Amino acid sequence: MDLICFNHLYEFRDVLQIGLQVFLLLLEFLYTDQVNIPLEYAMELFAAADEFCVPRLKSLCEKKIFSSICVENAASIFLAADLYSAEQLKKRTLHYILTHFESVSKSPTFEEMGRTNLELVFEILRKR
Repeated sequence: MDLICFNHLYEFRDVLQIGLQVFLLLLEFLYTDQVNIPLEYAMELFAAADEFCVPRLKSLCEKKIFSSICVENAASIFLAADLYSAEQLKKRTLHYILTHFESVSKSPTFEEMGRTNLELVFEILRKR
């Protein structure tokens, strides 16, 4: 790729307001229909896939995100799943939260979710 083309892509990335690494992962997927998703970029790449209507990439990100679920991040994953209408991820994360409710409900991310979207906390409590 020549320098002029790369500069245009870099400027385009700035317009999209996504990180450089996520932009490169998105491009790799769009050109090859495959990508190795590093866990540290999975959520941001998931959001980009949702924003740019790339359902297969969104699904791959969902799988990667769910494979990393733990007490500390379950609430933030649940919040993101709701925000991006990822019904399967939301359903699986809700199950995890309900199974580990005592621990998850004491996590800082659960508290943050309560401040951000109280309705989700009520949704969890109704299912308990």
